[in-house]
Formats: sequence, C-alpha cells, structure tokens
Amino acid sequence: MKREAQSAREYDLFTNVNHLLRRAHQRAEAIFAETMEGLDITPRQATLLYVVLHHPGASLTDVVQLGGMDRGTTSEMVPRMVRRGLLVESRAADDGRAKALTITDEGAELIRAVIERTDDVRAAVLSTLPPEYHALFVKMLSLMVGMETEVRTVSDHA
Repeated sequence: MKREAQSAREYDLFTNVNHLLRRAHQRAEAIFAETMEGLDITPRQATLLYVVLHHPGASLTDVVQLGGMDRGTTSEMVPRMVRRGLLVESRAADDGRAKALTITDEGAELIRAVIERTDDVRAAVLSTLPPEYHALFVKMLSLMVGMETEVRTVSDHA
C-alpha cells in the first residue's frame, strides 16, 4: 500500500506531458473548428488538400509521409474527398498499381479559404502564451515531431 501511495504522488496529471499534449490538441481542434466554421473541413482534410495542392500527382504514401497522418485515416479520407469533388484519383504514370491524387478547382478554392483563416487559428492557439515564446513553442513542437533536426533559438529566425 505504501508503494502505491508513493507512485500516485509521483504521477501528477497536471504536469503529465501526454495529458497536457492531449488537452492542447483538443483546444487546437476546437479553435480550428470555430475558425473554419462554414467551410465543412477538418484539420486532417485540410492537411490532405494542402499536400495534394503542393504535390500534384502525389500517391497515398506520399501524402501520408508529407502530411504526417496515418495511412488508415488517409485512405478512408481520400474516397470521401473524391466524392465531395475536392480530389481526383487516377492511375500514377510511373506505377500503374498506385493512384495519383490531384486537387480539383473546388478543392483548391477550399484550401485557399482555409489558408486565409490559418493566421487566426495560429493566433488563437498561441494566445495563452507570452508573445516572446510563440516562435520557440513552434520550434519545440517541430523538434518533437521530427520536423527539425537542429535546435535553433528564436533569435535565429529574426
């Protein structure tokens, strides 16, 4: 019993990194939904459209790697996005077994509307942090998910 009490004291929900990241994610998702109201798009759908806009003809594997999404979620999303008229699937020119994704005009228009509102999402997400920590926080998140290979300070971006 003494060991259980000691373990319970060592685990603090309010400093637990996984718990805090989950709560931060929930907050960011809520801000995204509120800011994108009327566009009928989720953050993952926006990522998919953004990747395909910038990488026409991308395969599902490309989208998964570039967008940092899991393959299952992405493969479920693609047919829905095709049915909505936001993406087109065709055979890849270099591999007849693979499918190439291309964004439609409607999809490009939607992702441009998302991009126009993205600064508002960023500002709202970061609003609870002191402004001098914004760039550092983004840098730390980038490092955490493996998007940055070297540590730079905020002054390196100035």
